[in-house]
Amino acid sequence: MEIRINTTPALIGINRTPGKMEIQQPKADINMNTTLPKVEIHTEPVKVQIDQYPCRAEAGLKNYIDLTKDNASFSKQKAMEGIARIVRQGNEMATIQNNQDPIPQQADENAYHLFEKEFNFDLIPKSRPNIDFVGGAVDIKPIEGKVNMDVKVNKPIIQYQRGKVEVYLRQKNNLNIEWVGGKFNQIG
Repeated sequence: MEIRINTTPALIGINRTPGKMEIQQPKADINMNTTLPKVEIHTEPVKVQIDQYPCRAEAGLKNYIDLTKDNASFSKQKAMEGIARIVRQGNEMATIQNNQDPIPQQADENAYHLFEKEFNFDLIPKSRPNIDFVGGAVDIKPIEGKVNMDVKVNKPIIQYQRGKVEVYLRQKNNLNIEWVGGKFNQIG
């Protein structure tokens, strides 16, 4: 007896769709305001004051107030010297009764010696001018700079597509038994 057996295996088919994931990260939004640092400098110019009045006064170039004071002082001194001379000569005249004769001596003094002058050589000015410096102050004021930052963090953008797996029966299994041959033995 001959039997032919043909088998066809079952086949499974798989359809697969892969999953996809896209991630985008937007940059953070930054707002930044800056205030620049500054330096403020205030200066006062220097003034030089030169007073030459003492030098000029020694040369006789005085203002009217000082010139008036000097002339008044000099006049008072000369008036006092004149009064002292007159008093002295008056007292000398009082000694005439003691057989003294002061008249020739006083006449000589009043005629010649009273007007004697001395001359001297001198250099002027003897003093220096007064030099003063006024002002020249420097005020330095630093102003700090500032940075103000406002940061907004953006979340990532995620797009996800799920994957699929489909399993199906592509081919069914099959068992085929055939009788091949002529006769079938039967007993009985």
